[in-house]
Parts: sequence; C-alpha cells; structure tokens
Amino acid sequence: MADVSTRSFIEYLSGLGEVSLTALLHARPDVLVQPVPRGFSQLAQRLGGAESLGAALRTANRDMVIVGQAIVALGASATVPGLVRLLSASEQAVRDAVAELCGRGLAWDSSGILCLPERLEAYWLAEIGGGRPVAKIVGSVLADNLRAAVGAFGAATDGLRKPELTARLSECMADLPLLTKVITELPKPAKDRLSEFRHGYHDYYSGFGRPRPRVTGDRDPIELLIAAGLLLPTNYGLELPREVAIAGWLTERELTLTGRPGIPLAGADEAAVRRAAQAAAQEALRGVTILLDEAGAAPIAALKKGGVGPRERARLARRLSIPEDVLVLWIDLAYAAGLLGQADAGYAPTHSYAPWRAVEPARQWAVLVDAWFALEHAPTSREIQGDKELPPPLPLASAAGLLRRALLSAARSGASVCAASKEVDWFFPLHGYDAGQRVDKVAAAIREAELLGVIATDGVSELGEHLLAVAGSVSEDAVEELARRCAALLPETPCSVILQSDLTAVVSGQPSTAVSRLLNDSAVAETHGAARTWRFTPASVRAALDTGWTAQDLLTELATISARPVPQPLEYLITDASRRHGQVRVRGMRSCIIADETLITEILHTRSLNKLHLSRLAPTVLSSPSSLDDVLARLREVGLSPMAEDAQGTVIVEVRPDHQASVPDRAIITTPRSALSATELARRLAADPQGAAVGSAADSNTFELLAQLNCHLDDAELELLSDAVDHHNDVRIVYRD
Repeated sequence: MADVSTRSFIEYLSGLGEVSLTALLHARPDVLVQPVPRGFSQLAQRLGGAESLGAALRTANRDMVIVGQAIVALGASATVPGLVRLLSASEQAVRDAVAELCGRGLAWDSSGILCLPERLEAYWLAEIGGGRPVAKIVGSVLADNLRAAVGAFGAATDGLRKPELTARLSECMADLPLLTKVITELPKPAKDRLSEFRHGYHDYYSGFGRPRPRVTGDRDPIELLIAAGLLLPTNYGLELPREVAIAGWLTERELTLTGRPGIPLAGADEAAVRRAAQAAAQEALRGVTILLDEAGAAPIAALKKGGVGPRERARLARRLSIPEDVLVLWIDLAYAAGLLGQADAGYAPTHSYAPWRAVEPARQWAVLVDAWFALEHAPTSREIQGDKELPPPLPLASAAGLLRRALLSAARSGASVCAASKEVDWFFPLHGYDAGQRVDKVAAAIREAELLGVIATDGVSELGEHLLAVAGSVSEDAVEELARRCAALLPETPCSVILQSDLTAVVSGQPSTAVSRLLNDSAVAETHGAARTWRFTPASVRAALDTGWTAQDLLTELATISARPVPQPLEYLITDASRRHGQVRVRGMRSCIIADETLITEILHTRSLNKLHLSRLAPTVLSSPSSLDDVLARLREVGLSPMAEDAQGTVIVEVRPDHQASVPDRAIITTPRSALSATELARRLAADPQGAAVGSAADSNTFELLAQLNCHLDDAELELLSDAVDHHNDVRIVYRD
C-alpha cells in the first residue's frame, strides 16, 4: 500500500505545472539545499522524509491540521464531499484547507481521493489510536458475538449467517455519525475505558485478554462497550476496531473549520511606529556593542559546563547598566550571530566581531535580527531542563521560535500584535504549550521584538516587515538583502564626545571603532547608560603609553573626536604621565633597573620593594632575580612609571591580551550549504523528470558503499549522506520521538 501511495505522490508531483511546482518548492525550502533531488521520485522521498514533514507541519494552521486528521479518519473514502459531511463545513472552507495542504506537499488528490504522505498518515493515525479495521477482525469473532454487535446498532439479525452478519456490521461501523452517537451516549466510565483501549493503556497484551472483574455497583465499563457493539470479543480476547477508535477520537475533538481569524488593525501612527522602531534598533546595537566591547576587555566568566551563570549575569547587568533579562537576550543574539564565542578564559568576541563593528548600522542590525528570528528558543523566557537552568548562550530545543514566527506572520500588514497573540493557537496549533506557558512565550516574543525594533506600538514596524519579507529564504544573500532594505531606516548615528574638566568623557550615540579603541586604551568606563561616561586616570593614561601611544598622539586624537577643546586638566594629566613615563626603565635580565642615581637610591630603600631582592650593580643600576613583569608590576604599585626594555635596551611596546574566542566565525555547529532557487529546481525537474542526468552523488562509489552498509535509507537520504562524505560537509542527525 505504501508503494502505491508513493507512486501516486510521484505522479501528482510530476503532473504539477511549473508555477504550482515552484510554489510548492518555495513552501518547502529544505529540499532546495544541495544536493537537490534528482527527478520526481527523489523529490517525493525528500518531501516525505520525517524531518521535512515535521518542518512543514509546524507551519500548518488549525484548519489545515483538522482537515489533514479528517482525511486520515476517512481513509479510502476521504473525498471533499466526505470531508464536508464529516466536518459540517462549507465546501469552500474544506477546499481552501485542502489547497493549502496540497500547496505544502502535505496532501494530494489521486482520482478524487485525498492522500497524505505515509509518515504523516501514520503519525496522525497513531494519535487516533485503535487496532485493525473491523473487516480484518470479524474472521476471529464468533457468529453469536457478531449477531449481538449488529443488534446493538439496531440492525435486524434474524436469519443472517456469519457472512451476512459480517457485511451488516461493516456497514454499521462505516456509519461515523451512528458510531459517534453511540459513543456520546455512553456513561463517563465507559468513555474513559474506550479512550484507554484507543491508546493501548489496558491490562492485556496487544489488545487480547480477559475483561476486568465487575465493579461492585455500576455496570462494568467493558461490559457496556461490548453490549454497545463497540468492543469485539475474539478468539484471542478483546479488540477495538479502528472505526470505533476513529469515532471515539472525533467525539473528543472540536472539528470546526473557522477560517483565518479576523485581526483588527493596530491603528497606530506610522511615523510614531517608525521612530519607536528606529530608536529600539539603535539601542539594541548599542547594547550588543557594549557587551562585546566589555567581553573584549575581560572575557565573560563561563561555568564549567558552559554558559554564563546567574552571578556573572548579575555582575554584568550592574556593570553595563542593562536589565538582566535584556542582557540575556544580547548574549544569546551575539552568540547565535557568531560574534561571541567561548575562549580559554570565558566568552569573548570572535574574529567576526571586528568586521561587524565596522559595517553600517543596517548591516549590523540585519545580522542580529536574522539570528534572533531563526533561534529555536526565547532568550528572555528560557526553559528549565529538569531542575536546572540551561544558561545562555547554550542553545536548547524549544517551540518558542516557531511561536514567535507564527505570531509575527499573523500580525503583518498593520494588524494588532495584541489581537494576533490571542489567536496564535489558530496560526500554530501544534506548539505543545499549556495556556500559561503559551502566554509566557508570546509575551517573550513581543518583548524581544520590541527591543529589536521589529514591533512598535502594537504593530509590526517597517523594519519588521522587511525582516518577514526575506525570512525563510535559503539564499546566502538574505542578510545582505535585509540590510539593503533597511539602510534608509537605520542611518549612521553621529557619535558625540564631550571631554570635561573633571577628567571624564561623555559619549552619546553609537561610538565608532576609533572612538572605542581610543577610550578603551586611555580611560576607564564608569557608566553605560544612554550616554556612556569614561574617566581618565594616571593609571589609564600610563596604560595607553605602555601600549605605544605618545602624549602628542593622545592629545591629537582626543581633540579630533571631541566636540570641545581638550580641557587643561586632562592635557596636564597626559603631559605629566608622559613626562614620568620611562623615567624608570626595567631591562629584561631577570631583571635590571636603570635610573638616575637619586631615584635608584630611593628605589633601593623602599621597604615595599624588598621582595624584589634588589642589588646595586652601579650608581644608576639595580638587579633583581624577579621576572621583568613582576618588577614592572611592583614598581607601578609604589607609584612609579617604569618602561620596559629588552636585553639590548630597546623599548618594549606592551600589547594588551587579545581576549578573542578561538571559535569559527559562526558559533553554529553546521555549515550552511548552497541552495538552488525554487524556480531553478522546478526547471531542472521539468527537464529531467526521471533524474537520469549524470554528475550527482548517486554516481559515486560512496553512494554504492553506503547503500550496501545500510538498507534502511532511501535513495534521497543516501545521496545526502554520500554528498556530505565526498565533499566533507557536515551531517545533521536529528532524533525525534
């Protein structure tokens, strides 16, 4: 039967016109990834694969799910008129839902009979429960038991022999309205027992065994089911026909087609929405930049098993003046976008951060929001696994990302986000959350979208509309296309630096790379609010001089970036630090200190330096058994400004440690493969329906070897695996219940 169904699916796909086939491929982008299916046979295999079906099913709305399950319930009699009768719906509503299923490759019409892919049919059939059809059971049922079952449905049995009784019972079981009426009239204990039989929760093996003992008082539920003709005693025990299981399932569900819910417009002022979204997007870029700059200066502490723990998050939140839940969002986004990775000392910026930091704001935002849109979980509402938190930025399996995407799609074109959130069950019925969890995930999706500028004042912003327009694309240029669309909405924001007489610098706007480098080298960050404050100290200026800056260079750069002249106190600080810098020199001989005679005498008699075990080699020279770094550190602790030299007397320019994550440019595990457009693949399939063209993975020796090693993989799966082996691509193996 499966082979017949597969052939039917292949014939359906090959019979689609180019426009319809292109639309189907666009709706199932996973089949566009190289190596693409060769011929309609492989296309049917790929579309019928468990992972591909799961991804497509998660985009189905409530009406599609109801119609799909009803097709399974009707089986071989699944026609549009049959669905209309079963669902008590209008023919147009049924045809609309069927068309959407067919448009996603989740159903097809075979000579008027609606069919589903084998795995999808088995999935929904398992949910319905039950055993074999009644026609397969009656052979092991005694004639007297058949007569009793037929009589229970009100049909005449006089003079009928077993073949006639079998036919009559099959007719009764085929009458779904009659079965549902009988089940509805059962007392609750019998209904509960019927549900247990449907799902296999009974105290006998494979449906066979003896009934439970009679319960004192009320009639035994199993006896009621037998007396109603719903449960059949066989030669091996008791068995529930599939027709009864289907009818029982129907009585437990509300199978009503409602059509797409009407969602009112948000009614917000477009200009106000744009301003709010732009401000949020710019603040998001500022927040992520501050986080990554901080991580570059000192790596974010990581737990032994990975992730950033609550204490470190609380410290960072206070340090950066960012709410803790927002900080978690920025950590997750930076990691997902490949800008933050794990280094030996903790989490630090990756090699991708510097190029990202240098590009225009629209490109920066596109990278972040694309990573957020694709996340499986909700960063501000992370699930708890067992009794333990899975801390950011560790990824976790969740349906929150699908819920987020369904909500945003429902609220497109000016609709109210709040109103759409109340109807999210229709747009994504298979999310699996209870009412409380769903509310939490929806609230998290809205808050995160507002923080990124995707939503503003109860509506999807222009930025959000552009995101949804390119979302789901398998094109490698999706981020570039999003950045191009948003360029006018996210222009470069001017950075203002005000140097003040109290030796502070106030920075408003998004600091450029040059500004950040200068201030990171020569000052200490104090506050991280809307306007960041930096303070110049003798130690911070000395640190800049240690890394190769000169006093003149510092003053020139500060004058260039500042909106005001360099204040006199700051100029004095830099000049004085420069004058003192290098008065004391430490030569790397493990170690040798050189200075004028008066200063050498002072150092030699400084008690706090006794641990250096200094010895006077000459009036202007001291030696120490301590390392160069130790001597430098201890001299600086007593207020001196020593300069390091190598063994030949050449000044050593100190380089600050580069806390950069030793991870790939992308923090994800798998490497995205190239993909064809839906239009191009449709043309290839039309030109070569049988997949006879050479040059695919199926022509390699690897394909044949893998086919010999594993007989359970179909040709499409073997081609994907052999292509990965031959081209050293990643293999993604998904385990699902």
